[in-house]
Amino acid sequence: MKKTLYISIFIGVILTSCQNSELKNNVWIGEYTTNDAREYYFAEENIIAFENGQWVAKGIVLNYDEDTRYGEQRVFSNQIVFNEDWTEENPIEVYNIQTVSQDSLVLRTPNSDNFHVYRKLPETTKSTKNVEISGKQYVWRNNHFSDTIYFKEDFEVLRKSSKQYSTPWQRINFLEYDIIFVYGDVPFVIHNKIGDTIYATTFHKENIEHKFIELSKNVW
Repeated sequence: MKKTLYISIFIGVILTSCQNSELKNNVWIGEYTTNDAREYYFAEENIIAFENGQWVAKGIVLNYDEDTRYGEQRVFSNQIVFNEDWTEENPIEVYNIQTVSQDSLVLRTPNSDNFHVYRKLPETTKSTKNVEISGKQYVWRNNHFSDTIYFKEDFEVLRKSSKQYSTPWQRINFLEYDIIFVYGDVPFVIHNKIGDTIYATTFHKENIEHKFIELSKNVW
């Protein structure tokens, strides 16, 4: 009986070690949120990585304040704990690691029905270029549609396809990833700019390449 127990523990340690290796060597971005009823929502607007011996995360100001958050994962634990020194202004943030694969990470908040699915960010989408988008208007194109978009300086987004609506946007730079979070949409990762065209990628269900071609005159 003891031998079986030791073998089970040994296997568990190996699996945890392999899982952590895949998890800690990458940067993960929120893709979508779901639950046991298979209801789907857009993801937590959040990024998670492991750097210099500890967990780091950054999300939009609306949900996470503006500071980078730091956390820890205890030895052989399946939990990542951020903000362990809980305060009312800075509540504790805990995730249970459900699964880790080559390109996806599933986290669950304890006592919650929701699963938060993250996607691995490819190193090829890193960018150190200084690309300014605030206050500018673009023709937005990908393989599925074309639209015109305006990133207003007051952090509201306008689209020609839905003139009656505006939504918040926020830009985050995190470990050389340049990310635009738009409420009600998947995050855009800016990875290049050539001339008046910005190139970005989204990672929801399939990887989609986007072009934002700057307009020289106001169309609103």
